[in-house]
Amino acid sequence: MDELKKAYEILGLPESASREELDREFDILIRKSRSRKPAQNTAENQPDEYELKLKAYRTIVDYEEKKKIEELSRERYSKWGRFAGTAEKSNDFFRIHKTKIIIGIISVIVVIVGITAIMNNLEEKRRIAALPPLDLSVMFLGTFMADDSKGGDNALEDAFTATMPDWQRTEVELVYLPSQEADVIGSQDIAFQQKAMALLSTERPDVYIVDENALDWLMNSGLFMNLDEDANGELKPLLKEDSIVTGRSEEDTEDHIYGIRVKDSELAKQLPLYLPDMIVTVRIDSENKDKAVELIKRYLETTPASE
Repeated sequence: MDELKKAYEILGLPESASREELDREFDILIRKSRSRKPAQNTAENQPDEYELKLKAYRTIVDYEEKKKIEELSRERYSKWGRFAGTAEKSNDFFRIHKTKIIIGIISVIVVIVGITAIMNNLEEKRRIAALPPLDLSVMFLGTFMADDSKGGDNALEDAFTATMPDWQRTEVELVYLPSQEADVIGSQDIAFQQKAMALLSTERPDVYIVDENALDWLMNSGLFMNLDEDANGELKPLLKEDSIVTGRSEEDTEDHIYGIRVKDSELAKQLPLYLPDMIVTVRIDSENKDKAVELIKRYLETTPASE
């Protein structure tokens, strides 16, 4: 306060002077400064009158601005009553440490999400470990649609496993792939194709059950196993002419058997699906080829003989 009082004295103003009076004095000081000559400083390099008055003006203005801010702050936190001081300190703390607090909150969220993901993963592993061994994984790919009257998607896996009495567990996925023969392919069809391509690049089922449209679409993908040997071996007595599906990949010089059609099987009719066709193919790197051939054989065994 002594410094403030001295500042008013230097400007020749009373401490009760208004802001207008202070600014008027400052304007006079500025006008005088334009015509003044540089003062000759003493050996002690003392500041001249202009510099003293300028410093005094700044001192008073800074004090008044600070006073205004404090008054606004009091009005802002007055609603908190006797907790106003605590609220102001809390606000100041958050303002100063805002970045650190936000980073801290994000870190906590990341840790919680990470722990939750780990726990869910462990729980899923425990669930899978408690299941019977997997007999076969299957992907239905084509214009297959779930039959809701028979339970739809949810019933497909159980129904498929039930067609193989000696098996305990299968994994079945239904992926819709629209026909490639349509004259105009809509945006929804393109979305289905993109989804199918994404799943084909990430999933590795033992068996693809496809329609002829999907088989043609994937023939050059290198996904299918050549079934010539099996068709001429244990499956031969069960095969009819229309059961054999041949094709030629880019690496083939002649047609080979890549799929076995089992659409007319009584077991196929038990599945909760609308089946435009049902061709069983085996993934080229399947580790369960024997089970895949067993599946084909059982479905062929329940196919009515041609009249």
